[in-house]
Amino acid sequence: MSEGRNGSPSRRRVVGTMAASAAGLALPVTPRIPVQSAQAQPSGGVEKAQVVGLAVDGREDRPLGVDDPAPRLSWRVVRAGAAWTQTAYQVRAARSERDLDAGRLLWDSGPVHSAAQTDIAWRGPVLRSREQVVWQVRVWGPKGGATPWSRTASWEMGLLRPADWGRARWIEHPGRAVDQPLPLFAKAFKVDGRVTRARLYLSGVGLQVARLNGEPVTDEVLAPGNSNYQLSVEYRAYDVTHLVRTGDNTLGVELGHGTALVTRSVTNTATGRSAPYSWWQSQFKGTGTLTDPAARGASTAKVSSTANFHVGGTVNIDTGDGGDRLESRTITAVGTAGSDGTGISFQPALSADHATGAAVTASGNSLAGTDPSAGAAVTPRLIARLELTTADGTTRTLVTDRSWRTALGPTTTANWYSGSDYDARREQPAWTAPRADLSASAERRDGTPVGWTRAGIAPPPNLTTQLVWRNAEPLKVVDRLRPVSVKQPRPGVWVFDFGQNFAGWPRLDLDRLPAGTTVKIRPAESLNADGTVDQASIMGGGAARGTDIFAAYTTHGGARGETWQPQFHYFGMQWVQITGLPEGFTPTRDTVTGLQIHADVPVAGSLRTSNDRINRIHRMSRYSIMSNVMSTFTDCPGREKLAYPADYLQPFASLHRTFGYGAYLRTMERHLAEGQSKSGDNIGNVALKAPVYDWGYTGRFGDEINWGDGIVLTPWFLYETYGDTQTMARHYPQMQAFLTYIRTKKAGTGADAHLVDAALADWISSEQTSGRITGTWGYHQVADRMARMAALLGRTADAAEYRSLATHIKDAFNDAFYNRSLGRYTADGDRGTAGATQAAQALALDEGLVPDGEHGKVLDALVELVHAHQPFGGGPHFSGGTIGLAPIVRALHEGGHDDVLWAVLQEDTRPGYGYFMAPTTANPGGLTTIPENWDLGASKNHMILLQIEEWFHSGLAGIRQPRGGVAYRELVIDPRPVGDLTHVAGSYRTPYGEVTTEWTRERGVFRLRVEVPPNTTAEIRVPTGGGKPQTVPSGARFERVEGDRAVYSVRSGSYVFAARDVRQGG
Repeated sequence: MSEGRNGSPSRRRVVGTMAASAAGLALPVTPRIPVQSAQAQPSGGVEKAQVVGLAVDGREDRPLGVDDPAPRLSWRVVRAGAAWTQTAYQVRAARSERDLDAGRLLWDSGPVHSAAQTDIAWRGPVLRSREQVVWQVRVWGPKGGATPWSRTASWEMGLLRPADWGRARWIEHPGRAVDQPLPLFAKAFKVDGRVTRARLYLSGVGLQVARLNGEPVTDEVLAPGNSNYQLSVEYRAYDVTHLVRTGDNTLGVELGHGTALVTRSVTNTATGRSAPYSWWQSQFKGTGTLTDPAARGASTAKVSSTANFHVGGTVNIDTGDGGDRLESRTITAVGTAGSDGTGISFQPALSADHATGAAVTASGNSLAGTDPSAGAAVTPRLIARLELTTADGTTRTLVTDRSWRTALGPTTTANWYSGSDYDARREQPAWTAPRADLSASAERRDGTPVGWTRAGIAPPPNLTTQLVWRNAEPLKVVDRLRPVSVKQPRPGVWVFDFGQNFAGWPRLDLDRLPAGTTVKIRPAESLNADGTVDQASIMGGGAARGTDIFAAYTTHGGARGETWQPQFHYFGMQWVQITGLPEGFTPTRDTVTGLQIHADVPVAGSLRTSNDRINRIHRMSRYSIMSNVMSTFTDCPGREKLAYPADYLQPFASLHRTFGYGAYLRTMERHLAEGQSKSGDNIGNVALKAPVYDWGYTGRFGDEINWGDGIVLTPWFLYETYGDTQTMARHYPQMQAFLTYIRTKKAGTGADAHLVDAALADWISSEQTSGRITGTWGYHQVADRMARMAALLGRTADAAEYRSLATHIKDAFNDAFYNRSLGRYTADGDRGTAGATQAAQALALDEGLVPDGEHGKVLDALVELVHAHQPFGGGPHFSGGTIGLAPIVRALHEGGHDDVLWAVLQEDTRPGYGYFMAPTTANPGGLTTIPENWDLGASKNHMILLQIEEWFHSGLAGIRQPRGGVAYRELVIDPRPVGDLTHVAGSYRTPYGEVTTEWTRERGVFRLRVEVPPNTTAEIRVPTGGGKPQTVPSGARFERVEGDRAVYSVRSGSYVFAARDVRQGG
């Protein structure tokens, strides 16, 4: 986890001397501080160490809206002396800084004798809505001295109960059709006195942009985030105290469709949007009218249509006329339509009379077993609550209701995939400024009426929809990319090259242009032979899914020029093509800027090497990761934009070395739990992607174990990487339900007992591995991790049961697939030789499934298969895909075959990373991100083939934790000086602090510098060239020699090692 704003560790300056010998000599390097400061403090003295990085549920940014009444806390320690360990900690918390200083505490843990710095349970009183917690920590070192109290951190609770929203209602633009411009909402209000506290609680479906008195309320973008809107909608809590003024104020909100409403039916002749692209479309749910009056007290309504109404979902009665008579009820039965039909039954009974002809609508299916419930169309609506406190203690609340004003804005179309059209002539300048004109006579720039009217009351997306806080970090504009070139391949066509594939927005900066000029921006990852953009890789599925992907801006004729970027979608792009500029207008590199967007997750790791190819692959991987960490993890920023669990969990060992996901993964687990079947025969199954907008429960890919098992692996990775046990405890029933589904519905019986056939097998691999191998491997993963988590949670009976199950699965795996005569795994084991793929060997090696005494044979088989895979010549090559690639990399590294990994990276033939970097017509400089497929098909910005990134950190930089390690409390430093590498430097921000390594190899001398963070230990494996250590330096204890490595154990501190005659690697 990255260093927070509370403080950052300073890198220690190395002093002292170092002697090198043929055997290798390590000297601890101490900070440049006075000698007396480096000595142990007497018991009860003051530690020089500092506590920093205070986090709540993984968030270090003083979050607002926390919905966990008993969150988990963590911190790090910096500037500690060598060999420092934490022996105790104390947390104290209050409702404010003033209370903390005065000793009026909510909670004082007192000194707790523990080395723990993560997953610390809140032991104070159960927290209430809106409650602020200001807290700080001090810790004790090994000699009994306490650190100073840390700087304070804080969090603020959100609205924990539906009743906390009070009289706030969902509102909409009444009668707006789906093909009309996107709505605006505004509320004017006055304030008497100075405001000392103002909180805006806001949820806009599907996307929101809010301004108060003309200023944005946040730097977050694309909020509030993707959801299964039938089960949850994210909301935000904003501190707007600085924006509220005495006197007149105006709060304004623009809404976009986002993933709540995706359709290809909305076209725009004005911009040429005739075939909007989208990977999927939302499902519009039931609509109709009452065919008979529905009286007060009735629990059944006769309706003109009962199609697409769902038991357990919502029926909304009398939705017209601004929603004044709206009543929403939970459906208990769906019958037949018409006056003679049985109608729709619901509960509770109606509170008012409703006349024949009243409009009736339905929600989506909240009890989805096979239905893609998240894809139910939800039209734009919002709910908000603004709470104001003035200096005299008076409180005032404004809520969304019919007093709000609404109009149709300048965004004329907005599609999550296809893009948006914006007509600046439709703008009302300063519509969110104080004293803005929100009357019916207000005018747009072009003189036409804005059309402000009263907002209408809307039903919630579903009565089952909960308003929830987003534990994950918000999305932000994190960088600005200036084009490296501008070219004109054809008259009127301008192509801007950013030099890097990324996800985000193109921003237009236009000099003065005539009003009504429509400028179109087409993004792409590739070029055509004539230099125009080729959009094939950012769409898919053929023309039936549409062919238009662009953003269009129509100017208003601003005298000082105009600036615009989209707000309600994003693109994946390296190039943008601009058309529509007037003849004679020559754009420059300043005409378009790339605004890179991703979730504001903390930076976790770094890497640099002496090898340009390694550095380039690392950069490609990093940009692929950044491009797919949005509201949820995504598979790609173009074609699909969907959260397939395997696409982010199989490469997670690479992902977490780049950014920290201690908070982010908690939100992903919520999505996975919401994507779990809750009815029908497949209760417990988890959809192929979550949120599941199109399909993913049934069919060939509908219950794929190595995608659905994300509901188990996500809590496990949170524990293994960050020490979190809370997520597994909270989602234990859902994890159990998934394992039960696999045991009862997927696992074979009889001769196939404990075997699972996975339809997707090793997806996108270069050679196909049996789905029975990948499925049974996945089954063992689930059972094994469930056994471990059950034991951690004290569920001993479950732990024993799942451990026994895992043992049976391992035995079945080997009985079915291990060919003992060949010493390798095949599709049919002893019964055949086919299917002996790289993945088949690596999955068994990595998961610990290989029988005793057979490990060497299987590892040799893997090495042989990597060298032998030459489908297009050259070699060696990887053949693994989504499931197999990471295990291949790990098995080779842990088996000591880093030379093979190096050799694979030098290959330019397919399949390989060199092939990705080769210049082509489509990508003249080669790719700048990792593609989806080895053959460059489909997306060119994906994460599933970047799994070599794990080796860059664990092998080249040599930073990892041992098997069975938790939260990097124990470290292994094991650099591999392979190939022609002469220098590697790496770092990783563990939950305890930053570990760094840097090594050089010059003139036969290998030098390694290591910094081990406080409160951790490390095993350091120093390449010695086969020599024997002669000296054991102070602070580094010699343990043994393993092959060409001298193994030392150390505690926290800085160390330098040196050895002669370290050979060049293979």
